[in-house]
Amino acid sequence: MDPDDLVIRPAKPEEAELLSHMIFRARTYWDYPRELMDYWAERGDLSITPEEIEENPTYVAEDSDEALGFYSLETAEDGSSLIANLWVMPEYVGSEIPSSLFFHACELAKTSGSDCLFMISDPNAAAFYEEMGAERIGEKLAKFSEGQSALPVFRLRL
Repeated sequence: MDPDDLVIRPAKPEEAELLSHMIFRARTYWDYPRELMDYWAERGDLSITPEEIEENPTYVAEDSDEALGFYSLETAEDGSSLIANLWVMPEYVGSEIPSSLFFHACELAKTSGSDCLFMISDPNAAAFYEEMGAERIGEKLAKFSEGQSALPVFRLRL
């Protein structure tokens, strides 16, 4: 893939199924147990809906009309932004695509008036957010199929 061919464009609601498939594929990259993947799927944690795409800024990274990754932002009442999704196809983990999406999200959040961008990270993605300059500020307990786990929470001042 030629980095010059990468385009980041708004997602369309009719792409929800495609983007949901991307979330599922991205999660499989980390070799989570099948039971946990099934649990997340039942809860809707491995999907994005057309309504979510319409309600929250959602952007797709593509090359030659092939979707390679996407992100979505949510805005809190205090005006701060949260990366609700940032996923890439497994073959692009470690490429420039995740950082391109991240910096695009930062710019969008900043131009929308946010002074902070928050992330609740999969533990496997924590190093990525640290490399992007985000500061770990705590943890959020998440219910898993057989108990709880702590997810790192990051903040980046814009």
